[in-house]
Amino acid sequence: MRKISLIIAAMAAVMAGTACAGEQNVIETKWEINGKFDALGWEAKGDWAIVDFGTVKPNLANNPGPLVKFPAKGKTVGTLTRKFEAVNNPASLTLTFDAGYGWGAKEHSQAIQVMLLDADGKGYIFHIARSKATWGAQWALVTKYGYNDPMTWATAPIDTTQQSVTNGGGLRTFTITRDASGKWALNGIGWSGGPLTFTDTTTNSFSQLVLRGTPNSDDIVFGKIKLDVDAGK
Repeated sequence: MRKISLIIAAMAAVMAGTACAGEQNVIETKWEINGKFDALGWEAKGDWAIVDFGTVKPNLANNPGPLVKFPAKGKTVGTLTRKFEAVNNPASLTLTFDAGYGWGAKEHSQAIQVMLLDADGKGYIFHIARSKATWGAQWALVTKYGYNDPMTWATAPIDTTQQSVTNGGGLRTFTITRDASGKWALNGIGWSGGPLTFTDTTTNSFSQLVLRGTPNSDDIVFGKIKLDVDAGK
């Protein structure tokens, strides 16, 4: 009986350890030139394509390699969606992604947008412009995949200007974090000013990451994307 009790206790310890496991990698995507979106776990709507600007400019400085691109002069909004098992009230959430612009001036009107949502399309949108202003970084609540303008701007100016890939600027790495109390932070490596921070617990469950492509003139591009979540106890 003692041996059986020890075995049961060991099994319970293993199960408890699993249930209390720390940070887990939920998404990790690196684009491949010949890759298919569905094979990589993404659902594409709109004119998304996987490209390498180095094939056009072989001596391109800071070439980030294969990227996913939403093209310039698009007429409608496009989305790239990655779904994952729902995480409820996470102890922490960290989204890290490389993004930028294929073309255009360092300071321009286009923007990078990502959304973190629950299964019903409710959650948050993060908007990164290309400017030196309080509206350089913005956020808004999302309901049924839509949101209302104006978004909430940063309280102080942030320099979010960014050189294009074809001009040798490469990509910038961005992070979005959330802690157990619902405090969010959006930051970009190389930003002057920032991060954009706010606290909101309207949505506490997350099961979708959505990249948005909006009509633009510069090409919106994304590189590596990683989402880590600590589900807590």
